[in-house]
Amino acid sequence: MTDARQIWTGTVLPEWIDHNGHMNAGYYLVVFDDATGPWTAFLGIDRTYRISNRRSTFSIDSHLTWLRELPEGAPIVVEAELLGFDDKKYHTFMRMLHADEGYVAATHELLSIHIDLDTRRSTPLPPEIHERMNQVLSDQRTIAEPGDVGRVIRTKPWPPVTTP
Repeated sequence: MTDARQIWTGTVLPEWIDHNGHMNAGYYLVVFDDATGPWTAFLGIDRTYRISNRRSTFSIDSHLTWLRELPEGAPIVVEAELLGFDDKKYHTFMRMLHADEGYVAATHELLSIHIDLDTRRSTPLPPEIHERMNQVLSDQRTIAEPGDVGRVIRTKPWPPVTTP
């Protein structure tokens, strides 16, 4: 385990298993999405904040990487790190781990934007959220930037290009 904030725990449910006998790809995103609620609350953007301020966050970019299989019944934990933020957006990196065996099964990089729910437009984060995010960044300074951050999907050309 890392020093990242543990934000979600659960178990791979039978209905999440696909024809290959492991957790279906789509349910990894379901778990990460479920973990986003506790993460935003940890950052200060909880239900009370959303209702009283008519502000929330929307996901605007996402990258999910599958690393290892998770079988039915596997205990899982999701950890999150705040990598950075500006006046309207914040950058999160999550890891899904097999809770007993400790291996990273998947990662999720996420860019979120602060939204005015009445206008459906982006709006600056308030000072108290900036202060909270600064504190989280300070607390997580010992965590190395994850190697999967900013990964690009690509493949070698096929058929291979040959030169005369």
